[in-house]
Amino acid sequence: MNRAAMMALLTAIVPASAFTAVPVTTRPVGDLLQQSRHSAPATVIARNSPSLSAEINARIDSIPVKVGDTVEPDTLLAQLDCRQYDSLLAAAKAGMDQLASERDFSAAQLKRAQGLKLKKGISDEGVEQRKSEWESYSARYRMHEETQRQAQLQVDRCQIHSPFRAVVVERLASSGSLATIGTPILKLVQLDDIEVSADLRELESKSLEESKDVWFEFFNKEYRLTLRRILPVIDSRSRTREARLRFSEESAPIGAAGRVRWQGESLQLPANYLVRRNGQLGVFIVDGDKARFHPIDGAVEGQPAIVKIPAESVLIVEGRQRLGDGDEISVQGQRNIKDVLSGPTE
Repeated sequence: MNRAAMMALLTAIVPASAFTAVPVTTRPVGDLLQQSRHSAPATVIARNSPSLSAEINARIDSIPVKVGDTVEPDTLLAQLDCRQYDSLLAAAKAGMDQLASERDFSAAQLKRAQGLKLKKGISDEGVEQRKSEWESYSARYRMHEETQRQAQLQVDRCQIHSPFRAVVVERLASSGSLATIGTPILKLVQLDDIEVSADLRELESKSLEESKDVWFEFFNKEYRLTLRRILPVIDSRSRTREARLRFSEESAPIGAAGRVRWQGESLQLPANYLVRRNGQLGVFIVDGDKARFHPIDGAVEGQPAIVKIPAESVLIVEGRQRLGDGDEISVQGQRNIKDVLSGPTE
């Protein structure tokens, strides 16, 4: 087919106005919207991972656990030499026994003096003296009672027990070495209270709060999560907020680095339908025979966007890259001008 014949064919099938209008194809916005999906880097952390230290000065007699051992609450982890503190406790108890005897004797004397007073057998001054002695012995007894309590606390500190179910991850001291107050002996990581930590942008935080379907992905395995808390503080450097989530059923290993994935409640337009005009991302919609640019606040290059326009609005799909706001358009059917120009030639 020669050039003259081609132009004649185009004139016959395409209106003259179409050569000034931009040919486009369209689809309703509602057909293109997809439920939003989000993800963010996340790490599994233990809420407690203490280094257990000595609270007294003593030689370490034994550490009956090894690295990797799982220990239950109140398991003995370390035994310190307690002879000195046992002796102090025994002395405190002996002092208590002596003061208890003296206090009881003083109470009996006071009672006898009060009986003699009724018979005029003792002066008021004598009764007051007996009462003063009894109060003195009672005060000394209470003081020694606290001394005994402190000695008992020191004896209790001769043994270090696990505060919760945990795994021993490091031994920081050896049997036979001298421990002083604050000397670290063992490091534990709690096993039954773990969380997932993720840093989220503000829009992601709002989406996660609304979502009912949240997962942690690690080595191609998914673990269901529930949101515990999004911190009300924004990090000044990353401009993100930390989210803390808990495992609903099975949990991933502590320290696992994966991704939190969730499905948002809002609908989004895929990123490939966005165009940039005058520094603003948006979409072109059909307005009669013209194209109108609709900017989308908060849209990010290469990411799906939430579009706040009616679902029945008609979005320009093909041909949008050549458009400007207010350009005339020619909506094409299944056969458009591209099909004609690319058709067979004779």
